[in-house]
Amino acid sequence: MTDHRAGGTGENAHTAALDHDAVAFDADRALAPHRLMPPPAEIADLTTRLITHGALLVDIVNGFPETEHTVRAKGALKDWHDLIGGGPGEGAMANWVYMRAMARMCRTFMDYLREREGRRRP
Repeated sequence: MTDHRAGGTGENAHTAALDHDAVAFDADRALAPHRLMPPPAEIADLTTRLITHGALLVDIVNGFPETEHTVRAKGALKDWHDLIGGGPGEGAMANWVYMRAMARMCRTFMDYLREREGRRRP
């Protein structure tokens, strides 16, 4: 049986660099309720980290045939390309909304990878 977690292409080429806990922690912080909105400097930092996580996740997801992508993964890939190309817009709320969109995409990609992992196990 092939070990799909190390070496190779697609998911395998990047999975070792993916820190699942860091992605989850950053997404949770970004998606905290409005009353717990981080200050602007933390929003900027979280956004940068989520973009880094997202770029790695996009590479992993794109390593699988498109025919194996879930509807949610396909939607998140489209959203990713739209948002990366457009940026957050103007103002503090725009930055917060953009950060939250990045966090939701990261969560969607992580869910997709967990689903794939679950399907591979006997």
